[in-house]
Amino acid sequence: MEIVKASIWKTPYIGAYSKVFGDNAVVNKNTPQGFLGKIVDVLKVKSIAITNIAGVHAVSSMMAANSNFIIVPDTIEDEELDELKKLGKEILVVDSKLKAWGNMMLLSDRGVLFSPRVPKRDAEKIVDLLNVDYDFSSLANYMSIGALAVTGGNICFVSKLLNENEKKLIEDLLKLKTYAVSVNNGLIFIRLGMLVSPNGILVGESTTGAELMDISLAVSSAGSF
Repeated sequence: MEIVKASIWKTPYIGAYSKVFGDNAVVNKNTPQGFLGKIVDVLKVKSIAITNIAGVHAVSSMMAANSNFIIVPDTIEDEELDELKKLGKEILVVDSKLKAWGNMMLLSDRGVLFSPRVPKRDAEKIVDLLNVDYDFSSLANYMSIGALAVTGGNICFVSKLLNENEKKLIEDLLKLKTYAVSVNNGLIFIRLGMLVSPNGILVGESTTGAELMDISLAVSSAGSF
């Protein structure tokens, strides 16, 4: 499996403006062709939706997704929704005061962890569709829990801020092997600097050699990705 450095608009925050789930990706409208090429070549993504979410370029904060479902806010525009539909997933448009669903939840194919900010009625709407186990928790005292982890294959990379109980909660609920890493020379909100598929990993250009080694060791320990 390749682990490759990348940048977008000369910044290392590649995970802020893109969302990868399985062999699918959502990238914002202004994504450079060179970066799109890395998503295809390294992550082996087969289907890409090129769109903003609710007019926002930082698409990863606005949506959550797993192999079968995409969660988006009710402020999504019709043309954006049409572009997402090309991925062939079931899409849930959540009518809620919350909009940044990528920050408010961690999602796998078998579980979902919600931020305590998510009202129970909104969580139930989502879980009724997903039909998975769920729970509520902050992580490292942060409510924007989605920024602190990146899932892919059978693994979940989490920020080094998380304690052992929080890592175990994610492992038990999402049914993923959990490894604490950092990217971009100590960036704790790892989603902003990391994209993961079952076939490869992209990290921000500022990621150090030691951080690359940690990620590589985690992949090796996880076995079949």
